[in-house]
Formats: sequence, structure tokens, C-alpha cells
Amino acid sequence: MRLRAAVGALAERNFRLLFASSTISGLGDGISVVALVFAVLQVSDSAIALGLVLAARQVTDAAIVLAAGVWADRLPRHLVLIAVAIVQGAAQATTGALVITGSATIAMIVGLQAVYGLAEGFYLPASTGLIPATISPGRLQQANALLGLSRNATRIVGPAIGGAIVAAGSPGSALLIDAASFALGALLLMPLSLPKRAEAAETKSFFSDLREGWDEFRRQTWIWTTIVFFGIGNFAFASYFVLGPIVAKDDLGGAPAWAALTAAFSVGALIGGILALRIRPKKPLAASCMAAWVFLLQPLGMGLGLPLWTLIVFSVLAGCGLAIHIALWFTVFQQNVPEESLSRVSSYDSFGSFVLLPLGAALAGPVAAVIGVQETLLAAAFVIAITQAIVYAQPSVHAIRRRDEPSEPSEAPAAA
Repeated sequence: MRLRAAVGALAERNFRLLFASSTISGLGDGISVVALVFAVLQVSDSAIALGLVLAARQVTDAAIVLAAGVWADRLPRHLVLIAVAIVQGAAQATTGALVITGSATIAMIVGLQAVYGLAEGFYLPASTGLIPATISPGRLQQANALLGLSRNATRIVGPAIGGAIVAAGSPGSALLIDAASFALGALLLMPLSLPKRAEAAETKSFFSDLREGWDEFRRQTWIWTTIVFFGIGNFAFASYFVLGPIVAKDDLGGAPAWAALTAAFSVGALIGGILALRIRPKKPLAASCMAAWVFLLQPLGMGLGLPLWTLIVFSVLAGCGLAIHIALWFTVFQQNVPEESLSRVSSYDSFGSFVLLPLGAALAGPVAAVIGVQETLLAAAFVIAITQAIVYAQPSVHAIRRRDEPSEPSEAPAAA
């Protein structure tokens, strides 16, 4: 019965369009998870080169995200997402074409992925603010859970397709498919019709808006007291994205093994998303933070040199925990931050959580060269365990209580 009610969120036209766009682009993202890694390794068989490519995307993402939050609160958020999709699609199409023709260099890929990252910096602030405007309040957690289900269901199929294409020797073709998914996703967002208040805010100077977002972020104690430690944990986890493919290539069978681990994570996330449709914890933020603990299993298992089947199980568990964490986190976030400040506060959240990712990715290769690949992954798992314990111990995390939503959601807001 609850599952039927959750799927009922798709009865609302605006959310249905957003859901369809997310599903299409999610499929392309799943393909590119494998394709980009092995495109880089095809050009340069180096963990340092791969780290530079991933870091380039993450650096530009972090550099633009605060400004992106201001503009996403000022402009129609769905138009921001359309522009994001166009830029990301162009970057992936160019990267794919260069790889196919054999013209790609690491410098070219770094530059193109830096452009991709600039667009990516707008995505989370804009989408976080857009979701509540496309769904009635009683279905907000359901909408977040359904988007998570969609994202991870497509990434079960996507990595499998990406792994098959890469195994056939064409990571560039997989990147072209990702580019096409961005184009279709942008087209699906164009018909959105949203309440004017959800897209417009009082116009002030850029820095005034930025400062107001900071004041709201700082006022929400539960946000800033957790973001610092999430950021440190993410810094440590970045080594998994750099060293994981290397271990897969050298010890586990190559691209198909990495694709299997990525798909297993998405299977777990699919299970977690289904659970997120049903669970209603009294302390949703504490439950969200607790669910994130299992994320350390991936670097831990690979650092211990466990067999592929065990790593697949760990990936399923990690995906399940992360899906529950994200669905609950964003629901609490969207319920407790004022609508007019959602994108700006989300940008500070994103900046704090992910600003250290580029450094973690860039350092993973050099650190592994000094102390070893497995030792680096074990150290990452240890750091994640410590930071998660500190996050869960924060009093503000346990102060957030469940908001009982109506069993029968109201109609979606009238279109402007």
C-alpha cells in the first residue's frame, strides 16, 4: 500500500517530467562511470593521470558551487538544469569524439572534464531547490526516494552497458551515448510549469544574496556541524574512485569487474531506495547519518584484498546505506530550510561536503606510490569510520524530529 502511494507521486505532471529527465540522464551517467575511467586509462595507463582528470572535474565543481547557489535561487531552476545538461552533453560528446579518433590527450580530457565540472556545480543547488516545487508536500520524501530509485536503477543497467562497450574497445562511444542522454534530459525539462514563487526571489546584490545564504546555513546548526566531517570522510573516500579501477584492472579482471562493482552498488541503492519509501524514523537525520556508516566497506574490502564476490556484497550494502542516507537527508534539508534560500544553503552544503574531493583524488596516486595501494585504501576506511562516529555524536543530529506528513497528499501547487 505504501509502495502504491509512493508511486502515486508520478501522478503529478511536473514531478513526472523531472523524474523522466533524471531517469534518462541517470542511464547516461551510469554508462560514463565506466567509460570515462577506461577512456583515461586507454590514453594513459596511470593512476596519477586518472586522479588529475577526476580532480579537474571536482575542482571546478567546488569552485563554482557557491555562485551557482545564488543564481539558482534567482533564476528559474529548471532552466538552470537545462543549461547544465547542454554544457555537460557537449563536454562528453567532445571527449568521446577525441577518444574514438585517437586524438585525445590527458590535457584535453582534463580541460573538457573541468568544463563538465563547472556545469555540475550548478546541478545540486538547482535540483535541491526544484524538487519541492514539483511535488505536493505530503509526497516530498516519496519524491526523493523515487528519484533515488530511478538514479540507481538506471545505474545498474548503465555500468553493464558501459562495461560491455569498453570491453569491445570503445569507451569513446559510451561517452557519446552519455552526451545524447543529456540532450534528451534537457528536452524533458522544457515543459515544466512551476509556481512563480518557487523560481523567483527578491533581487539584491550578488554578495548580499551570498551572505544571506551563509547566514541561513550557519543558523541551521545541524547542517554545519555535520558538513565538516562529511567533507573529511569524502576526502578519504576519493581514493576509492582512483585506486579502485587500478585494483580492478590489475587483480580482478579489468573493466567488467569494475562495472560489476558499480552495478552492485546500484543494486544496493535500489534496495535502499525501496526501504526509504517505507521507513519513517522518529529521528530522520540521525537515521540518515547512521545509514552512511556502511559506505566505508568499499575501500575497506578492497584494501584487505578480498575476493570479487565479497567486494560485490560490500558494494550492495554500501549502496543500500547511501540511498537511505540521501533520501532522508534531503527530505530533512528541504523541510527545514526556507524555500527562497534552498539553493544557496544547498551550495554551502555541497561546497563543504565535496570541496576536499579534488585534493583526495589528486593525492591518491602519489600516496599509493609511497605506501601502497591497499594501505592507502585501508587508511581511507579508517578516516571514514572516525568521521562518521563524530557526525553521529553531534547533539544537533538527534534534535531533528520527524514531521508527520498527511497520509493523503494535497494537490500539487497550481502552475504559474
